[in-house]
Amino acid sequence: MSRRSSGRESCSISMTNSWSTRFPQLLCLVLLAAGCGSAPEAVPPPDIDAANAFRLVSEICDIGPRPSGSDGGARTAQYIVDTATAYGYEPIQDTWTERTARGSIEFTNITVELRGSSDESFIIIGTHFDTKILAGTAAFIGANDGASSTALVLELMRALKKTPAAGRPTVRFAFFDGEEAYEQYSDSDGLHGSRRMARQLQESGRHRQCQAMILLDMVGDEDLTVTISPTDSRELRTKLFDIAERQGTRKHFGYFMKGSILDDHIPFSRLGIPALDIIDFKYGPNNSYWHTDQDTIDKLSTDSLVIVGNAVIALIWELNSE
Repeated sequence: MSRRSSGRESCSISMTNSWSTRFPQLLCLVLLAAGCGSAPEAVPPPDIDAANAFRLVSEICDIGPRPSGSDGGARTAQYIVDTATAYGYEPIQDTWTERTARGSIEFTNITVELRGSSDESFIIIGTHFDTKILAGTAAFIGANDGASSTALVLELMRALKKTPAAGRPTVRFAFFDGEEAYEQYSDSDGLHGSRRMARQLQESGRHRQCQAMILLDMVGDEDLTVTISPTDSRELRTKLFDIAERQGTRKHFGYFMKGSILDDHIPFSRLGIPALDIIDFKYGPNNSYWHTDQDTIDKLSTDSLVIVGNAVIALIWELNSE
């Protein structure tokens, strides 16, 4: 007697002769073809390589200041392209010119796509790589403000590349130029790269397929205090806090209680894409290292990069399971 069931949940086949014992390999193929094999195990998320992440930060800082349109900015863009290529990707550069408060400036965005189990949706992991032009100093290297997050996104690319496509979503890594405003943030000053990419997504209709936009900015502070804006996606921030709780790092994640944060996730949020800005806006006493020549690599920690990186990977895995 045999019991019939549908789907992949169970399969029972009764054999009354010696066929199954004489041809076991063939029987196995028949069972698999019928959908009776066991479901594949879930792919475990990869871990962040702390040493590699910090090496990348150091090499970006060694380039020096990298304002949009500068030699340092161009060298940083090339560094991102070269690193992505070494990791087995095919980076795409998008270069354009805009009128700004400082005249015509050439900007360059870089995108890298990691194909996953489906092309029906994708996740954006973004960061900016430019530094602000500061009056009175020519040596602002932005170790935390730009270099830390750029390095961490590169490390995420390396780690995720080693996982099988069947176990992960499609991820688009985005490196934005022109995040920093020349005078004051407005519709024509600052967020140049993210506004351009969001507009391109909207024009192509691909924004409807974007499952989430996760932005990294200022993520290396040795005294890590990630400040999530209450105006960011409720679903994504809830998931992030739950992940931090499970990973034992919840004390490093909190809310920014002074309103919203204007950053590269905003143009995507305005398109209705769930967006989350993972940023530490408590950099130094009263955020005193932000946009100063005190933003140097000695203020950073490998532990902070690992905490944020592992949380982002876990968030990607959770989104993939939905």
